Amino acid sequence: MNDIDRAFNFLPYLRDVPAFAALGDAPARFIAGGSQLRTATRGQIICEKGSHASGFQCLLDGRIKLAALSPLGAERVLDILQPGRVFGVAAVLLDEPYPVFAESICESRVLVVGRERIHTAIAEWPEVAAVMLKLVAGDVHRLIHDLEACCLMTARQRLTDFLIKQGRCSCASGDRAVVVLPAAKALIASNLNISAETFSRELHELAHRGLVAIERRTILIPSVDRLAAFVFDDPIAEPGARQRGERSGLTSPSIGLRTDPGVARDAGDGYNRRSTGRKQADRRALGIDAS
Repeated sequence: MNDIDRAFNFLPYLRDVPAFAALGDAPARFIAGGSQLRTATRGQIICEKGSHASGFQCLLDGRIKLAALSPLGAERVLDILQPGRVFGVAAVLLDEPYPVFAESICESRVLVVGRERIHTAIAEWPEVAAVMLKLVAGDVHRLIHDLEACCLMTARQRLTDFLIKQGRCSCASGDRAVVVLPAAKALIASNLNISAETFSRELHELAHRGLVAIERRTILIPSVDRLAAFVFDDPIAEPGARQRGERSGLTSPSIGLRTDPGVARDAGDGYNRRSTGRKQADRRALGIDAS
């Protein structure tokens, strides 16, 4: 298949990707002409960590997880991609290997845009450079949000944040939302940096309070605003975690920082020793017996 045939066949797929939907006809055809359509079965590895980035990938159908492995083989899901998402952009622009691996979690189709083709398009059309910049900025924005959630939110808040984002994407109007979980609960829990047991427990606690209703992988949210207000605005929504932190001495209520009690004790002992030494020196200077 030559470039003209590829441009004709793959341009509609490229237009289905939100990032390229408004791109001019000439650059869109040029990019589509350097693309390939790939299909992946459930469990198939699309790209390995450390492998050469031959191009970035646009997810057309299915679901793909981006994940990393620890030296001991433990997996951490970094993102769960749904149709319309683009991945591998940074590796292509930096000409670096893929930093994570991508695995299809169901039957999926991806449009692969070649590295050389996109570099040429960036040099030829400034609007292509703007599209790529927005894609990278979107990845950075999501990364910052995920880091904030991981560091500053409780497990219940992370779960609620996930449900609200999914619900706002799916609901057409009003305050009611229906969320179909995009992957197995264990994968979503790993993405939220909580255990699968905590995910299920917190989800059922929200259901017990009437904030959600669970029907297998479908989560009904009667009121997105009420759910958000309860979890994020109610100061006593999770008193147990706050009380445990204050009793253990791990939380500084004045500035919200975690403090190691051992470090604080060592620092206090050091200050007391220095203070005693200064007092003894002063007594000697005044001719007073330091003993």
